[in-house]
Amino acid sequence: MKWDTVWQILRYVLIAGGSFASGKGWVTADQVTIIVGAIGSIGAVVWGIYVKSGTTAVPDATAARADVPTVSGGTGAIIS
Repeated sequence: MKWDTVWQILRYVLIAGGSFASGKGWVTADQVTIIVGAIGSIGAVVWGIYVKSGTTAVPDATAARADVPTVSGGTGAIIS
């Protein structure tokens, strides 16, 4: 099962739980939307940090070589 499918199922479970809570009067429908959106946003940030942790754009051995040019991430200019 792909991560997109898992997230979609989780989102539907959160919406169903929020609908139940809304039906009981614990929260409003607008609050459910905000809560599910916030959980989704936080989940995306946490997942992105997890996936990117411990990685580098270029292996250290390659970056240390003098004959390999460096490209500025901000401007795209080649720095020799």
